[in-house]
Amino acid sequence: MRAVFDIVIVALVASALSGMANAARAAEWEVKTVSEGGNSCVIVSQKKPISDGYQEVTAQFVVDGKTFAIQSDSVLDPSFNDIGLRVGGKEFFKADKIAKDRQAIFESEYASLVKLFKAGLVGSVQLRFWPTWPTKGPQTASFSLIGFTRAYEEARCGQ
Repeated sequence: MRAVFDIVIVALVASALSGMANAARAAEWEVKTVSEGGNSCVIVSQKKPISDGYQEVTAQFVVDGKTFAIQSDSVLDPSFNDIGLRVGGKEFFKADKIAKDRQAIFESEYASLVKLFKAGLVGSVQLRFWPTWPTKGPQTASFSLIGFTRAYEEARCGQ
């Protein structure tokens, strides 16, 4: 009888830990309602630390129905044309443009990026920060893509 009781306790603990792990993974990506310009939604990743070459700042993905953006706390330096992202071992996507000095914008490959993010496990960003002298080179951060598909499907707000 004691052995059965111990097995039940172990199963309950394992189930609880599994549920907490799934909740933590889902929390990597969330849907937020944006009130600017109507009722729309964006998907945001959890913020990840990244060095701007001088101090630690954060970066985060912000995805809407047309663009992927990497939002940084620090000013980006597009002069080397090496700001971009990669999913797993797939090709490197260069940013289409820099907006508001702190956002790397990806529009031209939106559909490809959605497919890769849905199928991938880890995405990495490569950012370069201003000032350019002395250059500190590109800096990288990795993001879990687990939970992106759920958030993307949920983000049909106002449609």
